[in-house]
Amino acid sequence: MNSSHTTSLPWDASNAYMYNPNNGNVNNDNKTNENSVRCVRSEKEENSALFTFQKVYDSYANCRRRKRNTINALKFEENLEQNLRELCYSLNNKTYEPSRSVCFTVLQPKPREIFAADFRDRIVHHLIVNELEKIFEPQFIEESYACRKNKGTHKAVKNLQRQMRKLISDHVERKRPYFLQLDISNFFMSIDKKVLYSAIEQRVLQSNLWGDKFKQELLWITKTTVFHDPASNYIQKSPKWISGLVPEHKSLINVEKGKGLPIGNHTSQFFANVYLNELDQFVKRELKCKHYVRYVDDFILLAESKEELLNYFWKIKEFSETNLLLNLKNEVKLLPITNGIDFLGYITKPWSIYVRKRVLRNFREKLSNANKKLLESNKFFYEKNSIEEKTFRSSFSSYAGHLKHANTFQLKKQITKEYPFTKLCF
Repeated sequence: MNSSHTTSLPWDASNAYMYNPNNGNVNNDNKTNENSVRCVRSEKEENSALFTFQKVYDSYANCRRRKRNTINALKFEENLEQNLRELCYSLNNKTYEPSRSVCFTVLQPKPREIFAADFRDRIVHHLIVNELEKIFEPQFIEESYACRKNKGTHKAVKNLQRQMRKLISDHVERKRPYFLQLDISNFFMSIDKKVLYSAIEQRVLQSNLWGDKFKQELLWITKTTVFHDPASNYIQKSPKWISGLVPEHKSLINVEKGKGLPIGNHTSQFFANVYLNELDQFVKRELKCKHYVRYVDDFILLAESKEELLNYFWKIKEFSETNLLLNLKNEVKLLPITNGIDFLGYITKPWSIYVRKRVLRNFREKLSNANKKLLESNKFFYEKNSIEEKTFRSSFSSYAGHLKHANTFQLKKQITKEYPFTKLCF
């Protein structure tokens, strides 16, 4: 490159070393530029191969944000560079196989079986999702709120309320509009892996973001992850009497071959959105439903009449069973929206939002237990920076964060009056 072509802009591609992450070669043709230069990867090299050391390291960095203090993460970091290089090597040589998972049971809000992947495999999960998001995020509808950036439960509830208000204001006859609330029966255990992988494969092959080599690598690692059965090789951490509380049909151990995704994996959350994106598109494009919100497998449709919603129900039921091999739960709510919608821990009405009774009951139970312990030890509150204080504040902050998104002014006054020590936390 001649000096006449250089630029004073440090972020310009012509004012940079070009680095190939596959072979380590550096293009230093811009060395005559008197301005400061930076090292960048060209877009062509960035998209030519998936299993580069840089991409594996970036996935590791994303993964460790929430898992850094776990035993598996600490063990992996003891010899970080070697472990990353070995992982990168096994991926490039297609000798990578998922490691043994850890199985345990959580009891709240109800018994659920969790299969936690090894930290090494979690890195791979982030690698997969980081790339697949590039083609699926633009495809996902705005009304899908689970496990997506800038989404979440609170925004889903607010959006639902906005749609309720709009439906009421647009309703000429001033009759009461209705809502239809549906849920997939045993969703994660019912996901068909062939249907899931087929949807991913089709999108990847149609994409013009990557070259053929990149697509083949992405499809290979995705297929390896999708069709891996954690229940075939795992360590059970929960006692038998606790793991036995999980209903048989809710356990990955009992599902038929080719079905089910492990609850708890980063990929499972993303794959759930990919799987139900087909349903979202059907509701919005085929049924032309204007008012719709979904969070994982819990979804709500709003309309001006019962008849319209019943029509939606039978078509959704047929589509789910035929195209997704999923069954709707028998419990179907078809009620006026003025009754309020029990959704994501809140009772949402057009002009107000209330906290669900079960959430309040659990919150009051924790406060009562804390108050009892304080009285027994003749204390007004926990010692500053003690383990007890940190544990209580963490739990309290979670509930307080939930309460602040609802109409709870009077409720907070009542709680602080009943439990004076909470004034230190609100």
